[in-house]
Amino acid sequence: MVQYRLNTRIYVLLYHEDDPSKNTAAKMVRMNIARVINPRELKYKRPVVLNPFSSDYLGPWLRGEVEARGVLVVDASWRKLTYSKFHGLRGIHVRLPPLLPGNPVNYGKPCMLSSVEAVAASLYITGFTEDYSELLNTYKWMETFHELNKELLKAYASVKSLSELELTIIEYWGSNKPC
Repeated sequence: MVQYRLNTRIYVLLYHEDDPSKNTAAKMVRMNIARVINPRELKYKRPVVLNPFSSDYLGPWLRGEVEARGVLVVDASWRKLTYSKFHGLRGIHVRLPPLLPGNPVNYGKPCMLSSVEAVAASLYITGFTEDYSELLNTYKWMETFHELNKELLKAYASVKSLSELELTIIEYWGSNKPC
């Protein structure tokens, strides 16, 4: 097995709601890319939490936080994902700007990313492009994710402020944001 070493810490909170053979977060753990975390540990780590219910966006301005604290992905089924799964988790809660999934389950459905896609996007946007490239090797369809989003990711990673990010989202998606 290939040994991965990322420059950033990736944490996973697993809910075991998906088919284990298709669970991208569990695979990141098996490949030593990520580590399963207990919510009590977040009291001290306070990572950047990828939370689709957050009102704040992830942007390049959070690079220092990602580098110092890591990224947490909550792995749950999209059908069972609710705000309550994020309630009480300590950290900086942010959502990703809109992207298209390349995974076979939700291919092309805006914002319905798998855990590995969400982590990869967060790393690219915050400037950890080498770690992003490593994650592209976890699944064959991650190359599809890259092709679908390379222009968007580059645009999101180049903004300097939240207002600039919001303008970029409107430029690509129109005023009716998909998520």
